[in-house]
Amino acid sequence: MPGALTATSAQAAEACQSGIATYVHDLTSGPAPVLRKYLDWDPLTGNAAGSLLDSGMTAELSRDSRFFTGGKGIIYVIASSGELKTYKDNTATGGSLLTPVHEYGGNWNGYSDVWSGGDNRIFARNARGALDVYSIDNPSSGTGAIKKIRTVPSTDPAVVAMEQADDVWSAGATVYTLKRGVADRPGVVKAWPYAESATGSPFSAGSTNVINGIGTKTTRGWSPGPGTVYTAGDTPDYTGIAHSYTGSQTMSLVNAEVGAGIYGDVHADIASCLASPSEDVKPNVGAEIPETETPPVAVNDDSPDPAPQDPTEFSGKFILGDGRPAAGLPVKLEAVDVLNDTLGEEDIPALGETVTDADGSWKIQLPESLPESVKAAATANGGAVNAKATVFGETASDVPLIGTRHVSAAPASASAATRALVANAAEDMEAPEKLLPLTDDMKQEESEPTEAQYAQSWASKGEAISVDELGDKPLPEYQSDTGGLPTGDPYVVNGTDIKSMAVGPMDGGCDRVGSKIYAKKIYYTVVGEGHAYWDAKATVDYDSKLSSTVETAMKIGGKWQIDGSVTLGSAMSVTTGYTNRGPYFAKQWKVPLEYKKRKTTYKCNYGRDTYYTYTMTAGRYKVPSGGAVGKYGKDVSSKDGAYGFRHSPKRHRAYVEPQSYFQINKNRSVKWSSSVSAFGVKLGASTQYDREHKQRITTGKRKTSRHDIWGKNDRVSGKPGVFYSY
Repeated sequence: MPGALTATSAQAAEACQSGIATYVHDLTSGPAPVLRKYLDWDPLTGNAAGSLLDSGMTAELSRDSRFFTGGKGIIYVIASSGELKTYKDNTATGGSLLTPVHEYGGNWNGYSDVWSGGDNRIFARNARGALDVYSIDNPSSGTGAIKKIRTVPSTDPAVVAMEQADDVWSAGATVYTLKRGVADRPGVVKAWPYAESATGSPFSAGSTNVINGIGTKTTRGWSPGPGTVYTAGDTPDYTGIAHSYTGSQTMSLVNAEVGAGIYGDVHADIASCLASPSEDVKPNVGAEIPETETPPVAVNDDSPDPAPQDPTEFSGKFILGDGRPAAGLPVKLEAVDVLNDTLGEEDIPALGETVTDADGSWKIQLPESLPESVKAAATANGGAVNAKATVFGETASDVPLIGTRHVSAAPASASAATRALVANAAEDMEAPEKLLPLTDDMKQEESEPTEAQYAQSWASKGEAISVDELGDKPLPEYQSDTGGLPTGDPYVVNGTDIKSMAVGPMDGGCDRVGSKIYAKKIYYTVVGEGHAYWDAKATVDYDSKLSSTVETAMKIGGKWQIDGSVTLGSAMSVTTGYTNRGPYFAKQWKVPLEYKKRKTTYKCNYGRDTYYTYTMTAGRYKVPSGGAVGKYGKDVSSKDGAYGFRHSPKRHRAYVEPQSYFQINKNRSVKWSSSVSAFGVKLGASTQYDREHKQRITTGKRKTSRHDIWGKNDRVSGKPGVFYSY
């Protein structure tokens, strides 16, 4: 056979490799799917003590295109038109991830699967089910001639297995097939040795089961080289968690979470021999950028937190649909007991009334003498008082409007930690709140969705994704608790856009005549985040009491919108978090909070009209029966590493001395926009750092490179929110 599938003399002399590039065709990236590059730092062990490292490097690759790798940085792309093209990954020298090399042309769309083993062969299953095998001259160039050398019939047992498999790939002269499990039996990965001869099947040696127990949602597999296999699910319906296996015959699971967010087709830049890197070498992706200045040493600040301004005032701002101030409208402020978990009607004490100023703002001082129920609730909540402000208005065309804002305050006698928590909550939610129309459909009580219906919401589906895709980005203005993000303009009422209409106080006003807690459930909520890259360990502490602000939501006219936040400071009586995880570890931390839904009934228009609105708030720390006191959240490791460090502001950088530590134990964390999906709605949250709530990194003894860190929002000694690691 021409160009038989054996190691070339150059390949035979190659040193075994670590740091293998791995590529994912990520179709979850919105309207412009990308090819995303990861670094398989320790492929020999399947990263038994590490993980696949997100390089941060991407290149646009259309949804209708397909790709596979050829080794030596060569990437083959089958365009949507069927043409075969080659590209070179030049990111190691500062170039593009997809640098054009050669256009072969032709129409490869007739092949259902196309792949290479990283050597001088391309395998392609044609429309008749047979396997066409192509040879490649000088495969490392990306320009060598490609010639079909044989066709293995569709009846060959190996080709039948490929037809039935969920995924097929190769590593050198071994073809692997992955068949996922079904309800009554687990799936399997089989290895099919490929050996060419003048006659007979190249798969005459048959197959070996190398991995047993493949799950029902595992549909992708790939290898960086001989002796290591990775598997993952391939759609956001699955978590995107990758598993690694190693072994010479039957392979064993070595890392049950070696990567996260792996969605789409995956191929590695296959090597003929794998190695483990030196522990003294820090992973590096891309060309080094010479430093013009050395970051400072990170110094722990153990001084007391500065006393915050006394947050003894409730305040907010209401605007109309077109952004104009909602001026001259009456505001009613009522207490919200976040710790009340009794289903049924509840008493809601009034805390004050006022009228919005010309700019739509309003303020109500926290009463010096609080009702006993409010005082008791505040004491149990660490001193913080939560409340809801409600405003009503009416357009010139008699369309009623409502606006709500959940706010917090604390007396001057509250602890400094509580006052800081409340002050930061006010700062975090300083954006104005819009008034929305009270429509006829709100005159009917709504039925509570089922769990199956909640599972179809945008928030619930996002919760299944294993990486944090939102960070601190703003949430959508409106959400549905049972479907995708709502469309349509809520200010178009009966065919008329009311946004620009004049608005004044409602004739006859509205009075609340009922408030009922009608549903409650425990959801795990993100309250912390840790990062540790090379030769480092991450720790997150969240102990003794709650110290977080969690967004609230209100449902008006079938749409949920964020309408402020509640401040949570009640006792936990437990120690939670994680300690010394790493290296190459970055996870959020979640604790169980009980969420409640309230139905509020209003009588408006001199009592002639009844409207129902719904709110959602977080409450006390509560461990479900048989549940965990806390659990890991989403993977955030993509923030760490060389790419993130090089793109960070220089003033945010610092380094940690070997065998020492650095921690944030003051000021506020970032807001985790995807902190929780409660009752089908996504809510954000943030934490007030202190001695019991902190992010920490502990460095190892290695001195061959610096242990770099950098703050997201500021210097690590300022108000970084969170710090990352390299």
